[in-house]
Formats: sequence, structure tokens, C-alpha cells
Amino acid sequence: MTIQRVLRRLVYAAAAFLMLLGTGLGTIGNLSHKSYLAALLTAALLAGLFLWRRKKPPALMERPGRQNPAAVCLLLAFLCLLVNGIWVIVFRPLQAADYQTFFQAAADLADGSLLSGKDYIAMFPHILGYSAFLSVFFRLFGVSILTAAAVNVILTTLSGVILYVLCLKHCGRKAALLSFLLWIVCPSKLLYNTMSLSEPLYTCLLLLFFLLVSETMDSCSQEEQLGLSAVTGLFSGFVLAMVNAARPIGVIPIIAFFLWLFLLSDRDVVLSRKKTMLIFSVLLVLVYAAAGSIWKIYAAERIGQPPPSVPGYNIYVGLNPETQGSYANEDMDLLQSRYFGEYDRNAEAAQQSMLESAKIRIAENKNSIPSLMIHKLGTLLGHDEGGAYYSKESLSDRAYSLWCIVSNVWYYLVCLLAVAGCILKGKQPDGSSLLIIPLCLIGIILAQLLVEVAARYHYCLIPMLLLLAAPISEKNRPPVE
Repeated sequence: MTIQRVLRRLVYAAAAFLMLLGTGLGTIGNLSHKSYLAALLTAALLAGLFLWRRKKPPALMERPGRQNPAAVCLLLAFLCLLVNGIWVIVFRPLQAADYQTFFQAAADLADGSLLSGKDYIAMFPHILGYSAFLSVFFRLFGVSILTAAAVNVILTTLSGVILYVLCLKHCGRKAALLSFLLWIVCPSKLLYNTMSLSEPLYTCLLLLFFLLVSETMDSCSQEEQLGLSAVTGLFSGFVLAMVNAARPIGVIPIIAFFLWLFLLSDRDVVLSRKKTMLIFSVLLVLVYAAAGSIWKIYAAERIGQPPPSVPGYNIYVGLNPETQGSYANEDMDLLQSRYFGEYDRNAEAAQQSMLESAKIRIAENKNSIPSLMIHKLGTLLGHDEGGAYYSKESLSDRAYSLWCIVSNVWYYLVCLLAVAGCILKGKQPDGSSLLIIPLCLIGIILAQLLVEVAARYHYCLIPMLLLLAAPISEKNRPPVE
């Protein structure tokens, strides 16, 4: 057995372990919320039924699988637009404070006004990334929460299309159909789509990066790929720079790509396409760095100072033992006092100061850090009630409870299917670029454990879980070329 094969198995094993541990901590390890355990048991029954029936799927799955894949994808995209579009028109929840900040910043940018929350945005410049994107649509279609919701619906539909194409390419038709259908009905996504938030944007961009890498690395001969690799390398660097502007995780897919390239990919394939790999890799890094620098110049112009280089506050909050790494008013008050008082509205200095305070917090609580990380993993992956929680003020008590239950059953089902998919792929791990997905999942989870944690931050992992789950519906069947 080659070292690459061993490492591939370890990657799938690590992804499965983190998901099992995270969901287990949030359910079996949190019996004060018995509904979580009930939802997990329900999901386990559904997952068992699916695995038992996968060799004899219902006609609903078989019939579309025999149709033209492009036509099926188009039909599913229309269904996604219809289901999600109707929902955002019918349901108009009150916007949480964080989402109001995004909305107001986008509105200010759309009409050319000074940013009304400039001080706050200076400390958290990723707000500007999504707001700048949303402001383009505000200029075209008017400043309205419905505009933001419509953009979310389009982004989630594009995400579904990319999911379908990736599953079709690497797993097969049934896998593509199932993944898109599950994505369409994801309960938390339906609720999040009604809000002005950045998750649909950077999630779609991450999936687009996966698709660009797959099309470049897993197809065609080297002669055909040289021009393609230049285009996709340029575009990939720009896409990840956009991800980083909206959420500072853009470097994680880059690290995942190079880990795959140097440690997990097939050596013979890499050597036969070394020019392709080199062109793509160099342009990816160069464009990502250049676009990032241009963005920082724009951000500095809009907020009146260079954006801070470190998320000191987020790390400080993430190490708070009293709140188990979640938001605390006291931590925000400390940042505000330093920003407005000690450092005269200098975001870099305030964030650097918070980073030094984080180091002190580590020294004071070093013995409890491991247990804190474990608890944060449960917070991040333990349930999927974020969409319902942020809609709570606009839901009745009964509706809120129902949305929580349905969201958790759906989420636990996908997690269990993803674990099964990791086990299946671990038995016969190939060297395709699909390995970047579990690497990204692991990287995002570990990165999130270092900073402030909340359940909603796993939103971008859900399509990755669907991609990991996809192989179980196509066992022993080749992917569609």
C-alpha cells in the first residue's frame, strides 16, 4: 500500500471522526436537550433505511437517472428557484442585529453614502466584503430585504447546480439527483435565505472553486489543459479572494489544494500534467494575493484605515472559558473600550491588543483548553437550529419547535450519510481532486475552533457533507463522463 493511499484513508477517517464526535457531543453529550437525541435517532433510522434500500431505489430516483443529465439539472434548478423563491416571498422575518449591519452597509454603499457603521466595520472588515457584493444588486433592483433574499435564492440555486455537476462527474446520476434534492429542501437554508447574510455567497464561491479544480485536474490531456489551466487558475484566485473578503477562510482551500497536490494525488498523473499543475498553482496564488491586496486598498478607502491583519478579538472570544468560546458582551465591551479609548479608533492596534490579551487568557486557562476545544466542536457541529433561532421572533412557539426538529433531523441524516460516504471512500480511496473537500472540511472545523464559535458557522460545510455522502448512492457504478 502506497503512502498516498494511507494518507487518503486518514483524511476520510479524520473527516468522519470530526463529524461523529461533533454530532455526538451535541446530542448524546448534551442530554439536557432531549430533542437533539430524538432527532439523531430519527435520522439514524432514516439513514439505515436509505442504506438498506440503496440497491433497490424507488422509481422516483431511477427514472430521472435515465434521463439526460443536463435536462435533469435544469429541472432541479427550476425547482430550487421555485421552492426557495416562494419561501422568501411568503416568510419575512425580523432581521437579527448582525444581518441588519450587513444590510445597512450595503445600502450605504449602494447610494454612495458614508458607512454609518464604519467604526464597527473597521474592526470586522469581512462585513464590507459581502455588503459590497450585495450593494451591486441594491443599485440595480432597489434597497430591499427582498432583493437580498432573491440574491440568496440565486446563489443557493447555483450552489445546487455545482453540487449536481460535481456529483455527476465523480459519483453518478443518482448521487447528483439525491444531493441536489437534499440541498433544495435543506430547512436551515430556507430560513437563512430570508436574511441578509454572507453564508450563501462564500459557500457558493467555495463550491465554484472545487468545480474549477476538478475540471482542470481530473479531465482532458495536458495539451488540452494548458489553456484551460491558465483560465481556471486566474479565476480560482479571484474566487478565493472574494471568499476571503466575505469570510477570512480563503487560505484554507489553497492549503487543501496543495496538500492534495503534493501528498494525496496520483504521482503518475501529476508528473504527466506537471505543466498544467504548475500554471494553475502559480496563477492561483498570484491572483489570490493580488486581488487580496486590491481589496485591502478598497476597504481602507471605505473605512478610513487599513483593515486589521489579525482577528485578535475573535481569538480572544474563542478562548473564553466562561462562555465556552461563544460571544460575550464583556469581551465586546473590552474591544470597544480599546478601540475608542486606548487606541483612538485604530482597528489594527485594538485587534493586536486583543491578540495579546488572548495569549494571556491561554496562559491562565491552559489546562482547560482541550476541554474547551471539545465543547466548541459540539457547539459548531452539534445541531442545525441556527436558521430557526434567527427567525424565532417571527415564529410561533410551535412553529419554532417544529423548524428546530426538522432542521436537526435533516442535518443529522446528512452527517450520518457523509460518515458512511467517508467509510466507503476510505476503502477504495482514489487520488481525484475530490479529496480537497474533506481536507477543506477538516481545515474549516479546526480553524473555527480557534476563534468565536456558533452553530451557524457550519453553513458552508453542509454542501461538503452532501458531496461526501454522494458515493453511497452509486456503489460500484462509474461516474458519468
